[in-house]
Amino acid sequence: PSGVTVRCATSPPAQTTSTRPSGGRPMSPPPPPPPPTGCTRTQGYWKNHGPVTKGNQSNEWDVTSMTLGTVSYTADELLAIFNTQPKKGNGLVSLAHQLIAAKLNIANGAGYTDAVMDAIEAADALIGSTVIPPKGSGFISSSVTSSLNTTLTMYNEGKLGTPHCDD
Repeated sequence: PSGVTVRCATSPPAQTTSTRPSGGRPMSPPPPPPPPTGCTRTQGYWKNHGPVTKGNQSNEWDVTSMTLGTVSYTADELLAIFNTQPKKGNGLVSLAHQLIAAKLNIANGAGYTDAVMDAIEAADALIGSTVIPPKGSGFISSSVTSSLNTTLTMYNEGKLGTPHCDD
């Protein structure tokens, strides 16, 4: 896969050509499937349970690549981002840490709210074509990323509707 799709877009209901049952009422399409209900994990968990595991941990990433903004990153590049310390004033790396964790949570079945999806979409829009260190040298002021970073951190820590996993 070239990226991670995090929104489960519902397609329009299939056209049903049904005859009226003997009761005379039209048949309706089946209800949509329930939303995911899994729990969330923090960026620290994902950093230690990725393509290069620490100790006796296993790789729990359900992706081999992911798009952040409009740029695609391999799993190894995502791990390198996790291992990059944020530079003072550059909120891009911290935002990327939380965005990667949020997308990994959803890819692994964690539940989410509309507010979380809005934050993910806003973070991707803000990042755009900026290439995140260490792959690139992108910079976005931490004053610009702060609100999105807080929302995604709260989600990943289980403080925004979806519970945190018991590790």
